[in-house]
Amino acid sequence: MVSTAARIRTSLVVGAAVGTLIAAVAMSPQRAAYRPSDGTVSSKDGMHLSARLATQRLLPGAQQQDLAVVITAPNPPADLAGRAPLSLAIVIDRSGSMHGPPIANARAAALSMLRQLDARDAFSVIAYSSSARTVVAMVPASEANKAAARAAIETIDDDGGTCISCGLAAAAAEVARSPVAGGLRRLLLISDGQANEGVYDRDELAALAGRTAATGVSISTVGVGLDFDEATMRRLAEVGRGNYYFVEDTVALSAMFGRELATLSQTVASGVQLVVRPRPGVQVEEAYGYPMVRSDGAAIVPVADLRAGETRKVVLRLSLAAPHTGELAIADVQLAWLRVTDGAQRTAGADVTVDVVDDPAAVSASVDPAALEAIEQARSARAIEEAAAAYDRGGITAAKDVLDRRRQAVQRSAPNLAPAAVEALDSAGSRALDGFARAPAQAKKAASVTAHELAR
Repeated sequence: MVSTAARIRTSLVVGAAVGTLIAAVAMSPQRAAYRPSDGTVSSKDGMHLSARLATQRLLPGAQQQDLAVVITAPNPPADLAGRAPLSLAIVIDRSGSMHGPPIANARAAALSMLRQLDARDAFSVIAYSSSARTVVAMVPASEANKAAARAAIETIDDDGGTCISCGLAAAAAEVARSPVAGGLRRLLLISDGQANEGVYDRDELAALAGRTAATGVSISTVGVGLDFDEATMRRLAEVGRGNYYFVEDTVALSAMFGRELATLSQTVASGVQLVVRPRPGVQVEEAYGYPMVRSDGAAIVPVADLRAGETRKVVLRLSLAAPHTGELAIADVQLAWLRVTDGAQRTAGADVTVDVVDDPAAVSASVDPAALEAIEQARSARAIEEAAAAYDRGGITAAKDVLDRRRQAVQRSAPNLAPAAVEALDSAGSRALDGFARAPAQAKKAASVTAHELAR
């Protein structure tokens, strides 16, 4: 058992948020002492939160450390009757490059998604090229409305450029007028090309997606084929608090739509946001694989909607100064979310504190295997992204150098990791390298998805 000062002390604050998230953080009540054996606490409605470094002790001096924040969503209440209602806008790229089988398969996939909705839901279909066209305005998913929509979907044809911003704006307006009260609100964006009309700057597109997500409408993106801009599509999903998919063959869109709806049906927390307030002497440098903004001294990270029982992580790189031995406060971590069952705002908080000691052996003995595994996954996600960029600059040799260094780092951590975790990380790197060697175009898209999933 480690000393009291050595433990990462975590406590919980749960209640309705007042005003903005930052205000909710500032108004949190005094935390009671808490002594968990694993650094994890639970809210009244079952949300688990932990925030830990890779070790519970540190040596003195200026250094960089990674903070692993792990969130596990609650299971739905036993008396909950079915899933939450859904307001869904399917946003289909109908640009000229979708000619032939791609647009036919996209229409078929939309029809497949439509069949899976029921009377509690509402839906809309938007098709975009150089501009957006509302194929089906937002209506309840009654059998009569779905029957009428089937004929309208068959009218979607291909022509023009790719104005992703046009599709997003039109879809957000449709969702805003949904007749369904509460529940989930989601855009599903499909594209096979790069944005070349409307707002096409990546940062500006991301800002649009972020504003949309801030209204409670999350965005999932599907990159189709080998020509889409994976960096843009992934970023839209990240700032949009949704999921990111790559479908090389548009025939697979129908199955992907089914998985997305299944994911939505299990969602228990939406509007999820992490706020990290570093203590004096600590700076949050970045969040691996997540967008991050700063406000009032805090680092704010949007997190995708959480399914029942799902575990998600956010790993942050910190710069810190440990000027002397003794207890060191690292950060105050706050999580906010909307409970899907009733729309109630909930918050939870954790304080991260470690011991600073002069004994390297004591530091080595204080490794937290669970936190270390999360950190190594995030670092491997970063390495796969860097390998893809290295391939573009210097070919397979450059990509291999990046992934070899990552493999060596994992091996150094291996004594403190489960063998299955080590094998999974090695396998992810090997698959990426094999892909670059055999089919670089596909590999870049697949690597983007792998990195997105590993970081989470």
